[in-house]
Amino acid sequence: MVFGLPLVLLTLALIAGHFHRDGYAELLDWKPTRSPEREVELELGDIQQMLDAQNRHRRRRGAPERTLEEVMERTLG
Repeated sequence: MVFGLPLVLLTLALIAGHFHRDGYAELLDWKPTRSPEREVELELGDIQQMLDAQNRHRRRRGAPERTLEEVMERTLG
């Protein structure tokens, strides 16, 4: 009972998913919460916030501020 019932339910779910023509996402009625474009916007906003915070600390130390291009150049090259 402890292992049999969950195993039967899992097996039925896998069989239903296998024979469902539209795929698992349609079977589960799954839709992404955000669009990929929105995810990129949020990621770029996070990067800008981190760069702003780093530049605040650099200003306090008297070091020159860095731009996003400088950071990318140093990271990639």
